[in-house]
Amino acid sequence: MSTTTTPRRRGASCGAGQDPAQAALLAEGYRTAARLTRAHGTTYYWGARLLPREQRRHVFAVYGLARTADDLVDEPGGRGPDAVAAALHALEREHREAMGSGRSSDPVVLASATSARGCGIPEAHFARFFAAMRQDLTTTSYATWADLLGYMDGSAAVIGEMMLPVLEPDPRSRAASTPAARALGLAFQLTNFLRDVGEDLDRGRVYLPREDLDHFGVDLSQRSADESWQGPWRALMRFEVERNRRLYREADAGLAALPLGARRCVTAARVLYARILERIEAQDLDVFAGRARVARRHKAGVAARVLRSPSPEAYALADGAVHPVGSAIGAGEGWPDDDHVVLLDAAGRAVGEAPKSQVHHDDTPLHLAFSCYVVDPRGRVLVTTRAHGKASFPGVVTNSACGHPRPGEPLEEAVRRRVRHELGLEIGLGSPGSPALRVVLPDYGYRARTDRLVEHERCPVLVASVDRVDPPTALHPGEVADAQWWEWPRLVAAAADPATGLSPWCREQVALLARLGDDPRRWPEGNPRLLPAALDVGVPHRA
Repeated sequence: MSTTTTPRRRGASCGAGQDPAQAALLAEGYRTAARLTRAHGTTYYWGARLLPREQRRHVFAVYGLARTADDLVDEPGGRGPDAVAAALHALEREHREAMGSGRSSDPVVLASATSARGCGIPEAHFARFFAAMRQDLTTTSYATWADLLGYMDGSAAVIGEMMLPVLEPDPRSRAASTPAARALGLAFQLTNFLRDVGEDLDRGRVYLPREDLDHFGVDLSQRSADESWQGPWRALMRFEVERNRRLYREADAGLAALPLGARRCVTAARVLYARILERIEAQDLDVFAGRARVARRHKAGVAARVLRSPSPEAYALADGAVHPVGSAIGAGEGWPDDDHVVLLDAAGRAVGEAPKSQVHHDDTPLHLAFSCYVVDPRGRVLVTTRAHGKASFPGVVTNSACGHPRPGEPLEEAVRRRVRHELGLEIGLGSPGSPALRVVLPDYGYRARTDRLVEHERCPVLVASVDRVDPPTALHPGEVADAQWWEWPRLVAAAADPATGLSPWCREQVALLARLGDDPRRWPEGNPRLLPAALDVGVPHRA
């Protein structure tokens, strides 16, 4: 945890004794919190029902406080923003004082503070939560996903962190438990945002990032889905649903660290919440047509099955709402291989590595890659069509080959490996003063997106000379659908025409390469000092 607290002995009761009046008020607070959870957070309620009574009431208590604050903001009852802000500040102050004294006149506040004191939930977590509630009074939209995450840190991720002291994960797995708990909180709230777009518009709020709306060309003022499955609204929703599934998958990675009872509780809540995504898809992604709901009988059935399961985490990992066939953690659908890629900081330094399939998603971190343009003896460029089953930009027309250097692999070796793998071509050694492979755009990088994921790469561009003039015939079917030699002016013209189906990186690269001259065979080598710092070791630098 990020805040130091006094640890509670495992299995000890959360809460201390009070005088009779406070004890009666506390009992009332726990009952009220349970009613609030059952009325407004039914998924939490059915999940928490699988916990022992002592832990169950602490989950209800935290939810009850959160719901009370949320209702102050969302249902002001005719009060102006200043009055709502004052009421929210008073609620936060009373909760903070109750955490210090163990006393309050508000039963829900007393229940939440008592659970927090006994379970060791840091007061700083509640401060982050109330800060996010105040933000709702002044912020009605978010420009980027990063901006929205800043809000969701306090409105959702921190709720997951609050649950950890209650659910008592294995201390040896704490490093994995906290990110997973945060991811689950984010996933729950994003599901709410996707389901409740219309309701949020009624409150004057838009939680879908403006960058996403603009990219897909969505006008929310229309309050309607497209007639076409390929229209902008449904394209946006496919992207956001896939983002939501990625968060649920990250949360699933922490289930095994929980004790069996807590595992059952979290698994039931996770599975039921993810069912909302299935209901949204069953409505053809039209959330304006009606609220996506999971029937109560289905909730009870899932809870019963999870309760009987000796391995509830396996139940979650088999859940098709989050782990569709072919998209399981590892070499998923559309990834012919699952090499590790090198993760970078903003300066291009290596900061880690991860499997390719796990880091390519809606919020892909900056990582190391390359693009290669294969040129024949006539100066023609090999233009390829990416395989239609690829996870990243399927079916687009693009440069000859792309790839990722493996950790520790020199750039030139990586390019030769990928050209051989994708195209069945061997790049020669060239001759003194005329290398067959050279870097021409050492500092190129880009960010581009589809309706499934975002590419975010530092991507040096290389040109490779080969001896053959016939198109290659040994194309890897999982990587390349077609390959043709194009005259350079044809590719330049295609890159300048927005109507052509060129990949976004190829379009940008060709515009830069065109400045180097009309003959790709004579493009000058770029300055190797401009390569990403992660490539400093093992890259042949020529004078």
